[in-house]
Amino acid sequence: MPSTPPPSHDGKVLLVADQGLQSAEHMTARQVDRKVADFWAGIGGAGFFDALTRRFYELVSADAVLAPLFPVPDWDRHAARLAAHFGRIYGQNDLTAAWDPRMHQAHAHFLITREQRLRWLELMREAGTALDAPEPHFTEFLTIMKIASGEMTAVSRGAALARGERFHWDGSPA
Repeated sequence: MPSTPPPSHDGKVLLVADQGLQSAEHMTARQVDRKVADFWAGIGGAGFFDALTRRFYELVSADAVLAPLFPVPDWDRHAARLAAHFGRIYGQNDLTAAWDPRMHQAHAHFLITREQRLRWLELMREAGTALDAPEPHFTEFLTIMKIASGEMTAVSRGAALARGERFHWDGSPA
């Protein structure tokens, strides 16, 4: 039986849209694709994400809370990888990149605390503000980053539990 290729996504995702995150259940895959393409163009595409991630990792490199999480402080490499990740998700409209196992593995080697997650979001906002990031696209992006950072926190905590680590609700050692 020949299989038909799946659409680029099924339209049942949270996506960047004109008023922030919205369910796309009522939209066709073509409409969802258009919204993602509009976001990519509106925020400035690859050039914006390259600049954003470079500025973000400049801030991280000097940050007492986040810098220690990186065993190899190759900030240019980290910036390039994160920019490429955003490029796959938004530029190539590959929403499966959000669940890339390498992204999860990178966050499974340590326990992400509430303080670290909030600091990550704060520095991402600061990096975008320094670049005069276009609105409303940047606010929409930060909303997605709140969700994504929560997922990475969950990945790190699940891995910590599997290693036998115990911790409080905020990720601090028990």
